[in-house]
Amino acid sequence: MNTQARNQLKRRAVFLDRDGVINAKLPEDRYVGYASEFTFLPGVIQALRTFEKLGYLRVVVTNQRGIGRGLMTEEQLMAVHDYMNRELEKRGVKLDAVYYCPHDECENCACRKPQPGMILEAAHDLDIDPASSYMVGDSPADIGAGSRAGTRTVRIAEEADDTADLVFPNLIAFATFLESRADEADQPEHVS
Repeated sequence: MNTQARNQLKRRAVFLDRDGVINAKLPEDRYVGYASEFTFLPGVIQALRTFEKLGYLRVVVTNQRGIGRGLMTEEQLMAVHDYMNRELEKRGVKLDAVYYCPHDECENCACRKPQPGMILEAAHDLDIDPASSYMVGDSPADIGAGSRAGTRTVRIAEEADDTADLVFPNLIAFATFLESRADEADQPEHVS
């Protein structure tokens, strides 16, 4: 099978940063270490449902340097992610995978965004074609990771960002955009 045919068989995904995209961020230098600190942002549940309906895997890729800095443990992070997944399941939504980097910036690892390690690992593990996928995040590091991994990039921000392929104020706005493009593709062509 040639490479082009093989890539057509691969799946597509929406890679999602967590803090600031799925849940509310805490103030600078504070990390969501407890379920009581985790709050879904408005529209996230509906956006995840839309991605699923459109055939995109939902994969979280999140830097969690609070672990590397000794401000939280991996067990705390796992408990937060368990809570997030349980709350999503209660609402009939699921994530396909969660990848995290526990390292601090000074460790120069290959997984910490803006490096593409988490995206590339997920693409390998889940048979995802990065070129057919999106990386969605609220920081330049997210956009850098997506660009390096070969995905299209989406910045969640109120201001313009010429480094990202697309910019939306929140996740639901991006999901609505994808849904409208899918609806347009389903329309029959008019012949005059």
